[in-house]
Order: sequence, then C-alpha cells, then structure tokens
Amino acid sequence: MKTDQTKKRKNKKWIAGIAAAAVLTAAIAGGAYAYTKSQTVGSVNGDRITKSELYDTMANVYGASAVDSLVTMKVIEKEADERNIKVNDSEINKEVDAYIESYGGEDALKSALEASSLTLDDLKEDIAVNIKIEKLMQEDIEITEDEVKAYYEENKANYDQSEQVEVSHILVEDEDKAKELLKKIKDGEDFAELAKENSTDTASAENGGELGYISEGEMVEEFEKAAFALEVDEVSDVVKSEYGYHIIKATGHKEAKESTYEESKEDAKEAALSEKISSEYSTWLEDLKKDYKIKNKFE
Repeated sequence: MKTDQTKKRKNKKWIAGIAAAAVLTAAIAGGAYAYTKSQTVGSVNGDRITKSELYDTMANVYGASAVDSLVTMKVIEKEADERNIKVNDSEINKEVDAYIESYGGEDALKSALEASSLTLDDLKEDIAVNIKIEKLMQEDIEITEDEVKAYYEENKANYDQSEQVEVSHILVEDEDKAKELLKKIKDGEDFAELAKENSTDTASAENGGELGYISEGEMVEEFEKAAFALEVDEVSDVVKSEYGYHIIKATGHKEAKESTYEESKEDAKEAALSEKISSEYSTWLEDLKKDYKIKNKFE
C-alpha cells in the first residue's frame, strides 16, 4: 500500500557509508583497549580468542578503508572551516525530516538505522558532512544553461504532471467494520477523526488518513480505480484490496499538464547540479586531498 514511503528523497550516493565507517573505526581504535588486551571475547573448545586478536583482525580487514573515511571527513571539515562554510541545525533537521517521510515515520527510520548499527545522531553527522560537501562543490563546479536544458530534455517526463487525485483513506481488516464506518461517514461523522481512531494504516492514520496526491500506477489497481472515479469531496463505497478494506475520500484533483522548460528550470538546475556533484565527487575529493598532508598507516 502506498504511504509516504513512496515519496523518496534524493539519494546522495557519494558519501554513503561514512557514518558506518566512522562507527567501525571507533570500534577498531577503541575496541581492544576499552578493556584489557587479554580479555576473552570468545573461545573454541576452551581455546581463548582475546580482545587483542579481535582488534588485530578488524584492523587488518577494515583498517585502511575505515581510516580513509575518517581522513575524508577531516579534510572536508578543514576545507569547510577554511572557506567559512557552516551547516546549521535547521538544514540538518530538514534532511532528517525528508528521511523520516521517505521511510514512513521516525520509528521506521530508527529501525533501519539500528539494522546497520547506526543511530539518529550518526545520520545527522552524515547529513552535516553531505551538506558541507554540497556547499564546497557548488563553489568549485559550474553548471551551464546548456547542461540544464539537456538535463531537462532527457528527463522531461519527470516534470510533466500526470492526472492526480488527492485522497485520504481508512483501512480496516474487517468488511463489516468498514461498512459500519462508511455509515458513520454518511451520517455526518468526521472522516479524519474516524481515520485517526480506526485505520490500520498507521502511517496515514495520524494525519487523518491523508495520502496526498497520487498518480496512476502508484496504488494497487482496486484502490486506484475507485480513487480516480471520485469527484472532489466524494467518498467511495467499501473497496477491497490485498491490504484489507478501504474507504476513500477525494479531497483534490489536478489535470494532466505538460511541463515547460521555463516552469521547470530551477528544479532541473538543482537536479542537474546534484547529478554532476555525484558523478564528479571522487575526482573532486582526490584533487582536494592533494592540498593536505595525509598519512594512513594501514596503507
């Protein structure tokens, strides 16, 4: 079922994994010495595996890449300080909110982070580095009008607006329950309040069942067919899908509209710049590192 999880944020691939590497490096740097070197961390038939052996193995396997990630962060920090580039909390929180939306809620995001042995604070640190990289590279990388136009033409379909309907829904597991709720709506009870109290789609229930605008192909067929047949402010009959029983309310409608370059220029420029930053990041970083004296004893 489509919830806010379908509204994906931009994927900044060029810095992915830095936070994870930092966590790993911290484990390498401190793991063997947080306790005595001889402390047992495992055994085989009584033959001990010590903390020191664990450290040596982690350092040999992951040391070079983990330290390189920390070197990268240090270089970015120093370069940002040199150019007086700052990142404020509002910028970081805006990105965190986008992650939360893309994962369908804060709990879902935290679960995904925990699965990678990361925390929300790790994510915020990663985001801060991302933003600094963007700001640094925006000073160093030019994007021409021709590049923006070319990007727009190649991705024009992404800027065209398909027909869309704005919907809210209530999802329940039982058909009789759905019919009971539908009757209450027809008798004048508030749709949003009933969604908050009864919908099993928890991601949308807290917002009164709101799903926002949807386009064709985003929803399961039964839901989509019913939604696009509704007039604004009209409520559907009970609709069955593989997820359960829905009651759908249309709250807005947008006709299909072909985009123009002038209307889409700023969005296309931002996307084209983001793509160029991503593709040129590795080369840019290696050139930047040449300005610093760097040592990695694992290499």
